[in-house]
Amino acid sequence: MTTGAVTTGALTTGASTTGGFGDYPALLDALHADVASDRFVASPSGRVLASARALGGDGTRRFTRFGLACVPAPGGSARDDVTAGRFGEGLLTLQREVVHRTLTHTIARLGERASEGTSLLTRPQLQADLADVAMELQEAAAEPAEETGRDVRWARHMRLTRAGRVLLRLLGGYSMLAEGPGVDLYLAEVTGNVYLQPEAGDGDV
Repeated sequence: MTTGAVTTGALTTGASTTGGFGDYPALLDALHADVASDRFVASPSGRVLASARALGGDGTRRFTRFGLACVPAPGGSARDDVTAGRFGEGLLTLQREVVHRTLTHTIARLGERASEGTSLLTRPQLQADLADVAMELQEAAAEPAEETGRDVRWARHMRLTRAGRVLLRLLGGYSMLAEGPGVDLYLAEVTGNVYLQPEAGDGDV
């Protein structure tokens, strides 16, 4: 996995830039396989989110149209706390990479747009919003690598979710087009809601 930097004026943040929009289900499958030795990891509520392809196309319809499925955990799914902790940290890494990728895309797209002959990136409020997201990513990347409690992971997930929503607001309706970042941000948010919530339940499913 490569490490790069995004820079525009005072904005700089380092994170992986591997992959493209629409690959979140495949990345989630790879995380399951890596953490649980080719098994699925069950959420605290006893469900599994993975690609619709990996789960045979069954599951919640609202997700299958985006390539993701949510089903009761199959037999043999990993349920122990150690695996759940590693999986939770992996989910936060995926979410951070999706937000970083979206930040890069947002900067590039807004940089192509102008108002009264001036780039939109010169607007102070827009610069402040982008800088806040970049700072959140830097702080998230600096979090300790060792396993943390569920409350801490949940708080980190919510901060990244808010950062992603800022970018969606800046991009407007374009973000939900096929070539936009909206779907991956949505799936990362929903997956975190299911797996990282402090109390057992169905999260946002």
